[in-house]
Amino acid sequence: MHQLRNDYSEGAHPRILDALVRTNLEQTVGYGADEHCARAAELIRAEIGQPDAHVSFVPGGTPANILAITALTEEFEGPLCAADAHPTAHETGAIEAHGRRLLATRDPLGRLTCDGMEPLWEAACAMGAATTRPGMLYFSHTSELGYVYTRAEFDALCDWAEARDLAIYVDGARMASGCTAQGGDLTIQHIAARADAFTLGGTKNGMLFGEALVLSPRTARGRRAIERIPYLTKRAGQLSAKGRVMGVMFEAAFDPATRDETGAALYWQMARHANAMACRLAAGLTAAGLEPVIETTGNQQFFWVEPEVAEQLSATLGCELMAGDDPAGRGRVIVRFVTSWATPEAGIDEAIAFAQGL
Repeated sequence: MHQLRNDYSEGAHPRILDALVRTNLEQTVGYGADEHCARAAELIRAEIGQPDAHVSFVPGGTPANILAITALTEEFEGPLCAADAHPTAHETGAIEAHGRRLLATRDPLGRLTCDGMEPLWEAACAMGAATTRPGMLYFSHTSELGYVYTRAEFDALCDWAEARDLAIYVDGARMASGCTAQGGDLTIQHIAARADAFTLGGTKNGMLFGEALVLSPRTARGRRAIERIPYLTKRAGQLSAKGRVMGVMFEAAFDPATRDETGAALYWQMARHANAMACRLAAGLTAAGLEPVIETTGNQQFFWVEPEVAEQLSATLGCELMAGDDPAGRGRVIVRFVTSWATPEAGIDEAIAFAQGL
């Protein structure tokens, strides 16, 4: 049965693989200084509408978070983030290991809010040099539990940060899903116009690996981060000798020749398919009697399920089980289902039929 474990179980989209094969015997300079990385960066700058943006390529999401956070903050500063954000829950202290303390709010479901940040900000102001100073906001789009931010919510976070001279960083491991989610109004162009930094995830959107880290020179923090990034990348051991592999993949994903009838490049097409399969699955599971944790049109879907049923779903469909505070008080657990660019409709229908039979 088709597995719904994550969005990186498969290898890469055929067009991505074709590009890698086509360029396989080329000889280029290393460490991302090749023509493929340069063209990929230009295509990304054109896509986001920011001709002066700095674009580099990093092998994975955690290294990208490390680099962005350390580049945008001082050693005595840290990022404000939600309690369930990826760095607090799934990165084994990676940010702290690089000298930055996470300042986690009590916001639920990985979704950062201004109200959640305010107490931390006030405490930092009151304590002065006795506590870690907030230096930036960290949040992911979609959130750790699949929440799709609206443009109004994003602007509110940016306004709050700018009023306090804080940088804004958006972890975009699933940026493609967030920006193509049905009913969403937050575009990559709007994110790029306001954020100091963000990533465009490739690992979870049809590539073998790799994230594009984009930084803006509009602010003092952004300009300083751009200057620091090459040194921090090397120090963190994330400067890839064969960086051209990531350049080739992003070049293929944003190649104008791949645009469909709506004008969307392959990068967005892959995410749109993943989202459509996730919404099809969510509708079927809801009809089967399962209760969603949140309503989302992204490619991650979370449901409250009785423990014994959850075990069967995990064993058959590969979905991840997560602990949670069941609002119904029945001891249910959370089951996460994830779709990808390669998820077939038949696999979704089969999963729904299986869930209906439990």
